Amino acid sequence: MMIRKLTVFISIVMLTALFTSGVRSADPVAGSYREITDMAGRKVNIPANITKVLTTSPPPATFVYMIAPEKLGGWFFSPAGQAQKYIPEKYRHIPVLSWGRQVTNYEAYIAQHPDLVFELHETGFDPSRVDLVQEKFGTIPVVCVDNARNAVGYAGTLRFMGEVLGVPERGRALADFYEDLLQEVQQKVSGIADGKRARVYYAEKENGLATDPAGSCHSQLIEVCGGINVAQCKIASGRGMTQVTMESVLMWHPGIIITTSPEFVRHAYEDGTWKKVPAVQNHQIHCAPRMPFNWFDRPPGVNRIVGIPWTAHVLYPEIFPEKWAKTRVKTFFSLFYHYDLTEAELLSLIRS
Repeated sequence: MMIRKLTVFISIVMLTALFTSGVRSADPVAGSYREITDMAGRKVNIPANITKVLTTSPPPATFVYMIAPEKLGGWFFSPAGQAQKYIPEKYRHIPVLSWGRQVTNYEAYIAQHPDLVFELHETGFDPSRVDLVQEKFGTIPVVCVDNARNAVGYAGTLRFMGEVLGVPERGRALADFYEDLLQEVQQKVSGIADGKRARVYYAEKENGLATDPAGSCHSQLIEVCGGINVAQCKIASGRGMTQVTMESVLMWHPGIIITTSPEFVRHAYEDGTWKKVPAVQNHQIHCAPRMPFNWFDRPPGVNRIVGIPWTAHVLYPEIFPEKWAKTRVKTFFSLFYHYDLTEAELLSLIRS
């Protein structure tokens, strides 16, 4: 009888301890959690002290690195080779957890014990996906962010993520720089008559015969900086890149070509048919800088803020001279990439 009573007593003690522990670690009232409304309108309880976060796709990871690099638990892909020099040494240890466009190995992510996970949830996304992702992560909070790929909508996301990460002043500082830059460029190009706007073709792949027309997030900087995207074709779903013909490019008659492929630049200047395009004839092919992330596209994320002064200079050098672009690029690297460019590095990047 005594043994049975002792057993019951021990069981009650263990259950009480377990229950008390659960309340202390998960109850928002206890002060260790706080409730937020994420950018999909969901109420989410997150830890009051955030020290480590992960993301389910590449764009939000870049936001985290820019706002609070010490809290980024893993990349989808990290700068490699020469690009790594633009990542301060203290942040080069951040591991690469996935090489895809979405998380596939949830167990590996959970094993990293993040405080929360950022999920990209933009207009048009399937709302049921968030519930599925949250189910996969169990008790780890999933926080939705919006406008991670919208070149005219980064400010709200920067401020929101700064608040969530516990560094609101950082989020505000980055958003202010971005908004000032965007407003300056759009104001200066607003007075350009349609007939005098730069006619631009975005050449993708090594042969240049893939592109993204106006309305695609991938070519957005052309319109942001006052250019006319000459491609008259449908927007490809998924990763974009609509296949076009050489005849179409000749018909579109672009005066400027922007590309992210150095191989295409060599191909265009050597190919007899491409030499018939005005942009090639006038040596107006511009390959976007790629250090530490591409300045123009892929990923079409917040890394493109630095591409705004570069693209504006490419399209309208008389309005946006090199000195103007250099000043803004240097400030961007210091604020967003935590790296102070030398004059030689700055020239090498902007003239690449």
